[in-house]
Amino acid sequence: MIQRLLRFKHKKSFDRGFTTLEVLVSIIIALAFVSVAMQSFVLAMAMKVQAQEKQRANQLIQEDLEAVNNLASNVAEDHDNKCNPVATTSPTRTAYENSYAYELWEDIDAVTAPTVNLLIASDGTTSGKRLGLIRNQINDLSDPSPVEDAPYRTLKINYQVRELDSSDNPIGDVIAKRYVEVIPDVALQCP
Repeated sequence: MIQRLLRFKHKKSFDRGFTTLEVLVSIIIALAFVSVAMQSFVLAMAMKVQAQEKQRANQLIQEDLEAVNNLASNVAEDHDNKCNPVATTSPTRTAYENSYAYELWEDIDAVTAPTVNLLIASDGTTSGKRLGLIRNQINDLSDPSPVEDAPYRTLKINYQVRELDSSDNPIGDVIAKRYVEVIPDVALQCP
């Protein structure tokens, strides 16, 4: 019987629980999983913000393009031969200035380019990045094409949306850009 008691005391029990090393390894594995998941979450949020910024910039261009199309349909017919404008001798590139396309550009240029803030609070105040639209006509007096080849009926516009600083000066990279060509409705009646 004494042998039995001694043998019983030396017997190992396998259901004592986890060792400290096993607990530490499982904590390290769990922390690694959580850190990878959090990095993915932060990256996804950054991509979402960039996508919303780009979407709002493209929406700003689209809104201005709709206003330009409205102006293009309202250009008045002029009987000063704007269908086939003639250049004056000095300066030589004034044929474009006597065209329907240039008249449309003058109407567009008179309208202030829109700006928008990305964040609007529940009380209606704006904050966050301020985006501004920049329009440039391409077929202006600096157009290198010969005078007789100049596109007098087609207005070419290059749109860019950039972030604005507190003084409404463009800063940073271009967020969105688009190239469009607009023909005033009245120019379609030209022979």
